[in-house]
Amino acid sequence: IRGGYGIYNEFLGQFARQEGGGPFAVSETYFNEITGGVPLFQMPDPFPSGGVSPNVPSQSVTAVPLQTKNGRIHQFNATVERQVGDLGFRLSYIGSRNRGLNYSLGINKPEASLTPFDDSRRPYPQFVETIAYRTNGATNYDSMTLAANRRVGWVTFDAHWTWAHGMSNMMNLENPYAPLSWNRDFFAKHRVVFNTVWELPFGRGRRFLNTIPGAGNQVIGGWKLVWVSYLQNGQYFSPSFSGNDPSNTSTFGGMPDRICNGNLPPGQRSVNGWFDASCFAEPPAGRFGNSGANILEGPGMHVHNLTLLKRFPITERVHFDFMGMISNILNHPNFLFPASDISDKVGVGVIGETYGLYSGERAGQRMVEVRGRLEF
Repeated sequence: IRGGYGIYNEFLGQFARQEGGGPFAVSETYFNEITGGVPLFQMPDPFPSGGVSPNVPSQSVTAVPLQTKNGRIHQFNATVERQVGDLGFRLSYIGSRNRGLNYSLGINKPEASLTPFDDSRRPYPQFVETIAYRTNGATNYDSMTLAANRRVGWVTFDAHWTWAHGMSNMMNLENPYAPLSWNRDFFAKHRVVFNTVWELPFGRGRRFLNTIPGAGNQVIGGWKLVWVSYLQNGQYFSPSFSGNDPSNTSTFGGMPDRICNGNLPPGQRSVNGWFDASCFAEPPAGRFGNSGANILEGPGMHVHNLTLLKRFPITERVHFDFMGMISNILNHPNFLFPASDISDKVGVGVIGETYGLYSGERAGQRMVEVRGRLEF
């Protein structure tokens, strides 16, 4: 039995803390216009006095707290291990609580209203966009991991199952007046990774051809087969709508209203309709949508890779490594997220893409790869 706890500082970096320079950095881009023969900007002082000019559109500002602090990252775990014969088992809880994280928030939206949008309704009407850095970001992570392994014999393996959940209050930021906590990006609820290595029983000291001469053993012996499997639930994604500004805040599109769950039973999901789009609707005039972020579960992943390995010794210090790999050997299609815009009545819920060839787990279409490497 063992456990641990650690506390760390959030890393902001010099650029993020100083907004590009020290103590200040300013970047302004204007389009000069000539009205009545008089240019809007003239040398030698092209900048508007007072920092803001009513004649210059599209000015924005970013504000950083005077006393910006690093967030605190709390990480903790507890593990129970047990050896049963030649099998090892491990059960772990891993968690984190991150508080006081820094993030940016657009604060120049008026509150949702039935009154049509006008720049005069903005909290800071002299600016188009006002970005403020906040220091109240929070994320949670909790997971349970069950692992089994076998380290002896001609066949060894490692198997891991992770059951995880993560939350963040920095997701649905379209409404700066009501930031809420929702599922975090890039998390799968369940993930299984299985890795096994089989030392093939050919050559000296093995079951078959164990009396083969040395030259033959260099060719026949020492081969390994490696099988790696990745199985996981889908990651979360958000529904959306587009085109209109029902909140009258110059926010065109965003989160819809959620009428029912929206996640179809696994047996009813298909590439032509992954979720129930009828569970979502464009919000009425005067408010933002009530749907949360990352409430829909996307397609899962099923990938199996097979690799053949062999090391050919040439001298004491020189050897040649051979690897032949078939990624996604079953050629199982692994899909990306479906279209989530409910305003697209034809395409909503439809999946049109799969993973590429070189995704992290090699989840694209089947590919055969052969490599050799000379080491000395």
